[in-house]
Amino acid sequence: MEFREIDKRNYMDCILLKVKKEQENFVADNARSLLEAIYEEGIYVRGIYDNNIMVGFVLFDYDPNIPGWSMSRFMIGEKYQGKGYGKKAVLEFIKYFKETIKADKLYISVELDNKVAYQMYLSLGFKELQKISYTFDNKTFNEMQMVLDI
Repeated sequence: MEFREIDKRNYMDCILLKVKKEQENFVADNARSLLEAIYEEGIYVRGIYDNNIMVGFVLFDYDPNIPGWSMSRFMIGEKYQGKGYGKKAVLEFIKYFKETIKADKLYISVELDNKVAYQMYLSLGFKELQKISYTFDNKTFNEMQMVLDI
């Protein structure tokens, strides 16, 4: 498993990677994430690859409101779900993040209704910090902010 920058060679693969219909409120659309990465400083996007096939996507950034580094978006494409990619990709991303960014903490926020992801993060050692609610684009989100000491 590897993490590759998103560029003109693979951006369409990333855009076409979708989650299941019932998961659409859990993570922003990849096209929106790529656009944000172009116009906002300090946002990094990577395709998650297994055997040269993009199976997922991750966006990470430094969030001054925390303050700290956050894995703000993470998704595995619908047709690759249920095959162990999620947990493996997060574990590999933690190694990649540690080597690349050299930070001692990684923050995430997970939608409270996303029980599968929430349990996965707990099993990987992420600790609950606080529940947060906010409205964005006329939608209200209820999330648990979590942190992993690296």
